[in-house]
Amino acid sequence: MPGLYLVSIVVSLAGVALLARRFLPTIEWRRLLPVIVVVLAVFLAFDAIGAARGWFASNPDWVVAIVPPGIPPEEPLLLAFLGLFSIVLIEGFRLRWPRG
Repeated sequence: MPGLYLVSIVVSLAGVALLARRFLPTIEWRRLLPVIVVVLAVFLAFDAIGAARGWFASNPDWVVAIVPPGIPPEEPLLLAFLGLFSIVLIEGFRLRWPRG
């Protein structure tokens, strides 16, 4: 089921974004987006180098397609999700336990 991985990433990304919007009003989305874009670019460059050298491989049974140099289209969405999720976790802990 190639689309299952893509759907699960999209649903997770949307869910974390909705939870962040609802429970973390301190997140400034205009400042957050450039951070996620920069992190995404760095990790995609690392993935492209790793895939071209054969360090990384994707299972064609799980991904929609494999785009040269070997990165599936799901990878940018997964990296954006990880960036957003890490920022949401940090902000959630910051609200729960302020430095005081």
